[in-house]
Amino acid sequence: MKICTVSQSFYPYVGGVTRYLQALGRRMIDRGDEMIVVHLKTPEMADYEVVDGIRVYRLAETDSLRESMEGYLKFKELIIDTTHGSKPTPVSVEDRFSHGYYDYLGFNVNMYEKVKEVYKAEKFDVLHVHDFQVMPLAFLLKDEIDVPMIFTWHIPFTTVMPAEWREFLVRYMHYYDQIIFSTDEYVRTAVESGLTPERVIKINPFIETAEYKLTCENRFREKFGIPEKDHIVLCISRMDPRKGQEFLIRAMATVHQKHEDVTCVFIGNGSLSKKLMGRSGRLEELKQLTESLGLKEKVHFLGKVSQEDLLQAYDACDMVVLPSVNEGFGLVLSEAMCFGKPLIGSNIGGIPEQIVDGVNGYLFRPTDHEELAQYILSLVEHPEIGKQMGAIGKELVHMRFCVERGFRDHCEIYDNIFLQRRVKDATGAESSMLTE
Repeated sequence: MKICTVSQSFYPYVGGVTRYLQALGRRMIDRGDEMIVVHLKTPEMADYEVVDGIRVYRLAETDSLRESMEGYLKFKELIIDTTHGSKPTPVSVEDRFSHGYYDYLGFNVNMYEKVKEVYKAEKFDVLHVHDFQVMPLAFLLKDEIDVPMIFTWHIPFTTVMPAEWREFLVRYMHYYDQIIFSTDEYVRTAVESGLTPERVIKINPFIETAEYKLTCENRFREKFGIPEKDHIVLCISRMDPRKGQEFLIRAMATVHQKHEDVTCVFIGNGSLSKKLMGRSGRLEELKQLTESLGLKEKVHFLGKVSQEDLLQAYDACDMVVLPSVNEGFGLVLSEAMCFGKPLIGSNIGGIPEQIVDGVNGYLFRPTDHEELAQYILSLVEHPEIGKQMGAIGKELVHMRFCVERGFRDHCEIYDNIFLQRRVKDATGAESSMLTE
């Protein structure tokens, strides 16, 4: 079987979706299938390359794409703000046209043309579209490419989002044969918003757990100048206001009132969207906050690091914190569990799917840096609790968030939907069982 996946971004932008697709792609290829990825190109990227056996096609910049980009990014930000409840007064669906919706469609028309081009070259059997940035593709392609189409929604889908927006998004989802969400809450909300229950399924995101282990001597502290006696609080996420790094920095100020032997390490760079929008001042804002709180020597911003340094960071740290204001899932928590580390995360989005409060970590109220500080202090002052939590988390990640589980779930969907389409083609049935 030949599966084509489409997303806004992929390697070398290393985020949750990239890791998800790479891990799944390797397993599909090992099974004898073929994996193709289509995504947006930035100037430093090649138009085509092979990454881990995955054939990668990139949508290059054209005049029409360039004209659409500003509005597309504006509408993308609107969707993120709306789904996360970031604005006190949400924009109405009727006003979407003044917030870049036409350009969002224009961007998707460009992606539609690229997918058609790839289909002509590859003749793939299944199309799997990832996230809202390219959600209109099934609608655009419905009369052009006769293959089963699957859609995965990666960000929150909750009642925080106004009903009119949920219903608007669901109308696009109806063009897909199967829709995947990452949590039970997102599934429930989607069905309540009008999605046919038979088309909706939950699949937790996953990681290649075997890759998250240290195979060399750990020189992380030495390389980045962190004292051997210091406890390390690690935060891995892109530099984005929705990731809430400032609340961890403020929590560190409280922690340092009792324990100065605690160092906070941030790993991650900016997002592709922010780069395209020319909005990359987040890091400087966080550094200024750090200096104003007198934490310059105890808060390290490492940016993007090598995979070797990332693994050493997980191994060296004492806890991993994800202080997000909004979070679709947060796979860094699963990665940390592979190393037996206790977790602290905001009680939002997909984070509670991975943290069982008081069992493998702690959940705190989003933006409440004082509560976060108390949980950090608890793990600093009671390391034996952290070890117990870490051991439980290590068992949990291998049961629930490993690629083997995710691979089986995806194979079941791909095989069933492909078989049903073959039956339809052989019998001349007018509709797939999945779309009745």
